[in-house]
This record gives sequence, structure tokens and C-alpha cells, in this order.
Amino acid sequence: MVGQSSATTVAAVVTVLEQPLSLVVNSKDDTAGDYSPYHHHRHKRLRSDETSTRLGASDPSRVTVPLNQSTSTMALSTPPTTTQNLINNEFGVSKTRVWMKVLDPASQKLLARVPESTPAEIQKAVTVAEAAQPAWASLPIAKRKAILFSLLHVLQQHTVDFQQSLQLEVGKTLQDAESEFERGIDAIHTACSATAEMNGKHWTTNSTETYTIHQPVGVCVVITPFNFPFMIPLWSIPYAVLTGNTVVLKPSEKAPSTANLLGRCFVQAGFPPGVVNIIHGSSGAVEKLLSQPVVSAVSFVGSELAGERVYEHAKATRKRIQVEVSGKNHGIVLEDASKTQTLYAIAGSAFGAAGQRCMALSVMLCVGSTKAWIDDLVQLARSLKVGCGSDPDTEVGPLITAAAKERVEDMINLAEAEGAHVVLDGRNYCVPEYPEGNFVGPTIITKVQTFMQCYQDEIFGPVLVCIEVDTLDEAIEIANENRYGNGCSLFTTDPVQAQIFQRKINIGQIGINVPVLAASGPVARTANKDSFLGDNVCGRSPWQFFTMPKTVTALWR
Repeated sequence: MVGQSSATTVAAVVTVLEQPLSLVVNSKDDTAGDYSPYHHHRHKRLRSDETSTRLGASDPSRVTVPLNQSTSTMALSTPPTTTQNLINNEFGVSKTRVWMKVLDPASQKLLARVPESTPAEIQKAVTVAEAAQPAWASLPIAKRKAILFSLLHVLQQHTVDFQQSLQLEVGKTLQDAESEFERGIDAIHTACSATAEMNGKHWTTNSTETYTIHQPVGVCVVITPFNFPFMIPLWSIPYAVLTGNTVVLKPSEKAPSTANLLGRCFVQAGFPPGVVNIIHGSSGAVEKLLSQPVVSAVSFVGSELAGERVYEHAKATRKRIQVEVSGKNHGIVLEDASKTQTLYAIAGSAFGAAGQRCMALSVMLCVGSTKAWIDDLVQLARSLKVGCGSDPDTEVGPLITAAAKERVEDMINLAEAEGAHVVLDGRNYCVPEYPEGNFVGPTIITKVQTFMQCYQDEIFGPVLVCIEVDTLDEAIEIANENRYGNGCSLFTTDPVQAQIFQRKINIGQIGINVPVLAASGPVARTANKDSFLGDNVCGRSPWQFFTMPKTVTALWR
């Protein structure tokens, strides 16, 4: 666990290939993400006790652990470290002259430097992936699955290391880090349990037979955001490799170290050289990867602006593309809802993970008299502890960068300027032990109108905007007119109202008496409108996305 100085106590994660592993957080801003259940301890008590229903490159000094050494707690090295690329199962320091500083989001201490990988390094990663793909695809799927099962074993050996990485690198609370790890493991299990989705169709007549087969598309690029650096790569990579493809992962430059630890586990699990590669960098690295002719498919989760650029680039070069981007998720509260359960659910979704997830409930639509509940919600949100993720009592951690903090506070300022009321103000929040931290406290804004920027845009911070309406139909109309379509929840004890909501709402993922969760198990993400471009991730969709169907007709006489 991170102590008083998170940069010195948890410096970096294990190095299993006699290479240094750097733990880094970048200083640039980004808006990307997804939802993970909020697990602060009071919410756990609520569920069990009250409702019973339901966060310059220089070589670093290093400590290494040999590959064959089994340990559940990996050796740690002292920052600042140098983030390395993984190409052909070998970690190496980039030859770039462009390095980005990465900072602890709580203490602002320098943790590491992350490279803007060179064109030659990007080309090499794609080339080795292309060279490795035919042999990998020729392995029986049972053998590919066996290697993924080995990966599960390796990952679970290093549970604590991943959790510490997420706490230091992203500022997650322990509960949020544990939840993300569990959901990433679940994603691998789901992929391994559903390989029958690759089975083709078969038709016969008197003398002919026609059947379909699914073949890999080739080299795939996976681009992931900072806020779930363990879980989101595992939404795509297991499906891609199970179907016989090879992968180049480009993780967020703000959270590359969890990805590198994941890469070391891929190697330790027995993936052949070239099957999974990792290239670090910013948007320039993405553009160079997308420009590679041999790349056949691109999976992206991140901000709307970046997602649109990736989508247009991929479309122009005739690549397959799946894009999941921003959201503005509404929680509709009816007068008959269970008040305590509803307020805890909304607070957990809005403020958990510091609001840095695209499935956060960031809009509360108060129907009728429920506007009076806002006072109680303010008291609940005010009681949440804001602090460093390493503190076991912390319920709201820091934002990823100083730029992210500035952007969120600017949005709150703009809301005030446009006439909204800030009834709980998290601006200029100070945690005494971390006076330079990227902290914004839970913030609640009322008297919001739909034309205001705080309603129109994804804020991506611990900010909840509240709109008062008279009826469920009015609430549904507002949610439907919003350009985003990630998620929407209804809180009610009336199943008839729930059915009306379910039928009328035009949003891809809905919850009834629960916030909308990220994709879990065999369920796909089904976002719509401006939250989604191309193909969906998770569920059945990846089996089609990462394979090419081929129809064979044979005549036998």
C-alpha cells in the first residue's frame, strides 16, 4: 500500500523478465473511461443492512525478479523509471528524443518518463505482429485457450501488484482497484467460455454442402484509456488472440505501467513472441499505427474527440473499427423510489472513481417532489472522504492530471456563470497531506437547464448536475434528446413505470434501481448515438469483429 508518500512506498511493479517496470501517470489531460461499481464501505453496509439489494530518459535503478520465481508480491524499484516498449516479447528503452513526464496524481512527484515511440519502433511492433500471426493462427483454438488460462493463473498470482499499480498510477481507491481487477479477470473467463461463437453454419442438399468458417483478420491495434488500464485492454485482447489474431496495444500515456505489467504477464503465461506487443506514446503514435497498411482492425475506448479521429482514419483506410467514447448518463428518480437506496446509488455512481468513467451517472432528473431529496444527497456527498487512493478510508481519489482538475473546475465555473447554483462545491479542495494533489471534491449543481455546458458536455469528474421535471415522460424526453447514448437509470418501486421507461428510452444501456454497469460477462456494451461508432465491444460482437466470415460451397457427385 502507498504510505505517506505514494511515490516512494509503491514505486513500481514487479519486473519478471529482468527488466525494469515503470509506474507512471502522465501530465496531459484526457477524457475517456468506463464505469466500475463503487465499493466504498458505507455502500457495502447499506446493501447488507438497509436494502438487501444493492471505485528525459535515463535508465532507472532496478530490482528484478527472475521469470521462474513465483511470488505474489513483486519487487519494487525506485522512481523515476523509464517506461519501455514490449516488442517481440522483449522490453526495451525507446530511442526517442521526446519523453513525457508522468506524475503521481496525489503528490505530484515524478514517477516516470514515457516515450513518444519512434516511427521505426512502431513499424517494428507491427512487423513482428504480422510475422507472428500465421503461426499463431495455425495453433488449435484449444491451445490458444490454454495459454489464456495460463495468463489467468499468472495474473491472479500478482493481484496485489496490479492493485498497487492502479492505486499509484491512477489514484484509485483500494475498493476500485480490487473491482477493476476482478472485472478484468471476468472478461478473460467470458472470452474463454464462449469460443463456440466461432462455429460456422452448415447447410446440405442432395449433392452440395455450404458452410461458413471464421478466420482471423490479422494484425489488430487496441487503444485504451487511462481510467481502467487493466480491465479495458482485456475487453479486446483475449478475443483478438483467441480468434488467431496478433495485437499491438497502445495504452494511455497517463497509465502505461499497468499495461506493461499486463504485458509481462502475457509473456510469462507463454504467449509466443510477436503475438502481444505494447507501444507507448500519445496521439502521434496512434496515427502512425493507424497508417500501417497491414493493420486490419482497430479497437478504441476513450474520449469523443480522439474516438472520432480514430474512426475517420480507420474508415478512410478501410480498417475494421470499434469505438466506445463519452457519455452523459441520466438517473431518473420517481417519487415512489426507495430514497436511501437511490441516494447511495447516485452518489456512488456520480462520485466513485472521482467521476472518471463514461458510465457515471452525471445527471439527476428529479421528478416531482424528489427535488427535496437533493439536500440529503448533499449531506451524503459532503461526508465522503476525499484523499489519496492508498488511504483505506478514501472514497474519492484524485483526478488523473492537473489539467483534468483545471478542466473540471472550469466547467463548474461556467455552470455558475450560466446561472446554475453550486450547492456543494468541490473546487479548490485541499487534502492536507497532499496539498498539490489533483483533488476535486464531490460537487452538486442545481437549477441546471439543458442548454448549459455543464449538461451538454461530459465533465469527467465528481460533478452531478440536477434538473427538475414534473413527469417521467418529461424526464425521458430530456434523456432522449441528449446526444449521448451510453446509459440511463430509473429509480422506482413501480414495475409499470419501469416498463414504460424501458420501452420509451432511446439509450443503449439502462438500469432499473441500479446505476448502469460496464460490460460484464457475456453482455455486450450497447451504447448508441454519439457514444458509439463502428462495432460494439464485449459480448458476442467481438467474435464477429475479430474474424472474417468465409462461405464455402462444395459439389460432390
